[in-house]
Amino acid sequence: MVHPKAEKALEEAKKLVAQLESYEDDPISHQNVLKQTEAVRSAFQDPMDQMTHLMEQFSLGCAFHTILGIRAYHAMPEDGSPIAAEELARITNVATTVIQRIYRVAVNHGVFVETAPDTYAHNDLSRILNPRGLGSFFMIVLEFSRAWMHLPEYLKSHKPEDVFDLTKSPAVYSVGKEHLGKSYYELLEMDPDPERRELWNANMVAVDELMPVVGMFPFASLKDEVAQDPERPFLVDIGAGRGQSCIAIRKDIGDAFDAKYILQDLPGVIDSMDPKDYPDFELMTYDAFTPQPVKNARIYFMRRFLHDFYTPVCIEFVKNTASAMGPDSRLIICDQLIPDMVEKDKFTDLYWLDFALLAMTGQEKKKADFEEIFEAAGLELVKIYPSAYGCTAMLEARLKKPENESYDSVKLSATMTQSFSTNRTFPAMARTKCFPPLPVKPQNSNYKCLGKPVFLSHGQDDERQLGNWFIAIVRSAVTYEVIQKEI
Repeated sequence: MVHPKAEKALEEAKKLVAQLESYEDDPISHQNVLKQTEAVRSAFQDPMDQMTHLMEQFSLGCAFHTILGIRAYHAMPEDGSPIAAEELARITNVATTVIQRIYRVAVNHGVFVETAPDTYAHNDLSRILNPRGLGSFFMIVLEFSRAWMHLPEYLKSHKPEDVFDLTKSPAVYSVGKEHLGKSYYELLEMDPDPERRELWNANMVAVDELMPVVGMFPFASLKDEVAQDPERPFLVDIGAGRGQSCIAIRKDIGDAFDAKYILQDLPGVIDSMDPKDYPDFELMTYDAFTPQPVKNARIYFMRRFLHDFYTPVCIEFVKNTASAMGPDSRLIICDQLIPDMVEKDKFTDLYWLDFALLAMTGQEKKKADFEEIFEAAGLELVKIYPSAYGCTAMLEARLKKPENESYDSVKLSATMTQSFSTNRTFPAMARTKCFPPLPVKPQNSNYKCLGKPVFLSHGQDDERQLGNWFIAIVRSAVTYEVIQKEI
């Protein structure tokens, strides 16, 4: 007879066996098995077991963080030959007892092997956890943990609104740098240790594996649109990191079409990248607090970017992007969406990440939060493309369309950018929110203009023509004809 304490665990274990028997090597099956494994443990453990498990995981994180931080990891022979604790202590200039104790915790969890008493060597897991790979994840988690440890005293000593201030975040407070008036990311840019900055970049690549990039928005379906104007920028990746998202998207599209990709990030990221490693991409330094310099791209893309900031800052970023969008441009946001209600043991990674972002003045968001951001920036949410697993989704937003008009009816041909030359500006006209139709003839072209002046909505420059008027540009071999129709 099954003990009452084990009944629930046995029920969950049978589900686990069934999942293992039908397992397919894909992300969905993988995540389901892991979640069901946790369900078995959760059904059987008591509160003390849960606390002990928590301490075990936390101690491993701290021990491995120390191994990386004092560069003991770097001192270990890469060929797998052993090294004694005394030698590691000498190289790292710490007491031998420190080496022994942190390695005991690591070896106990399967990281490294002990080949003889107090003598250690690499194994497969420790090699995977190198500082340039998944090891960076330990370092970043402990960066968050430092802020978490200071959070109670931070909240007691600060005004409630300070948590929204980039220069007064718990993370900035935890490193004692509030007096500099810089955000945590600005402090990271200023850090004299280039390896620490590189750590963040490596971590972004590692964490990306936790969240899908493709399988949501159908990028390949834009083949016909791209063919109309192959020189038009296809995708501008804002906050691109090392381009891992664009690389995945380009791979997913395959040979369906070639297109122009632009990777944008701060100088500390872009300057660390070798253009030779990115032959199919344009690298561009860009600060999202400034207007987007690439005009009329087909897609503006932000993946795991807006979650680093609260809504007011996100609105500023999206406004700066919207200022460059053409009538048929898309803004694609790829982030995790917080459900309206929390379910036990479901989407655990989402909630710990959201808690981590609290330290950095960031926030995972609900659908309503994104709708607020889009509305304030003059955009509207068109569609949400969910991933097959987890909470990751892509949200498509476009410039608000005139009332009673569909997006198909306001598609402009690729000649719009040619007609409205990108080297022209209309500062006086922008102030009055009005300019005459095509006051400058496109070079080497004839044109004919019909109708009234075009009125701009919410103060955009000359490449934002949507407002109260619909413009269709029809291209022939030598003629551009501009038709303006009142809605």
